[in-house]
Order: sequence, then C-alpha cells, then structure tokens
Amino acid sequence: MKVELMAEVRSALSAMSGIDREVVALRHFEELTNQEVATELGITPKAASLRYVRALERLRSVLEKI
Repeated sequence: MKVELMAEVRSALSAMSGIDREVVALRHFEELTNQEVATELGITPKAASLRYVRALERLRSVLEKI
C-alpha cells in the first residue's frame, strides 16, 4: 500500500506545473512564508497562495482515492 501511495503522489506531483511543484516544495519542505515564496518565484503573494491551495487540493484528492 505504501508503494502505491508513493506512486500516486509522484504521479499527482508530475501532473502539476513546475511552478506549482516549486510552490509546494518551498512552502512545505523549505517552510517559507507565502510572501517569501512569492518573492523567490517573482509572483504575487496572492498567486503563490492560490497555487499552494490548489496544489494541496489536487494532492488531497489523489490521497482520498486510495
């Protein structure tokens, strides 16, 4: 089951745009604030926030199917 879960998460991440993956990585793994992510990626804080929320929703939907 763990292998299947990892494969599903990888698939969901690979289906995201590069910037969405980067937002998730910066927010989740690097623990940057929304403002820091926006500055790092050259986007507005609102765009960074929306991308993060949408990416998490996609990941959640994948995990709920398992």
